[in-house]
Amino acid sequence: MFVQEFEATGINAGTYQYLAGQQANRSARVESMMCDSELAKVRERPAPWMGLHVCTVSLRVLDQSISAHNTYTAPVSVMLNCPPAASAPSDHCIMVGFYAAPNRIVY
Repeated sequence: MFVQEFEATGINAGTYQYLAGQQANRSARVESMMCDSELAKVRERPAPWMGLHVCTVSLRVLDQSISAHNTYTAPVSVMLNCPPAASAPSDHCIMVGFYAAPNRIVY
């Protein structure tokens, strides 16, 4: 699953060597985030346990290399496990999954 999600971000084994040679760099910052009750599908099918949260994060992505500069916005679904979930750390949330492929985004 992680290979598929990683490739959905635009990087795969075939392009990695080229990008390394171009000194490619990708950075992102959060533009907006909607979680749980703000997302229609999550309202229809709530999380199976307290502390599991599903968020759609809109990222402003900057791709840079020696020869190019590209900026775009990308939605990503992120799943967080937070207290009071028994499997979560006592004082913070942890990411337990993400989906970058457009057909898996939770709106």
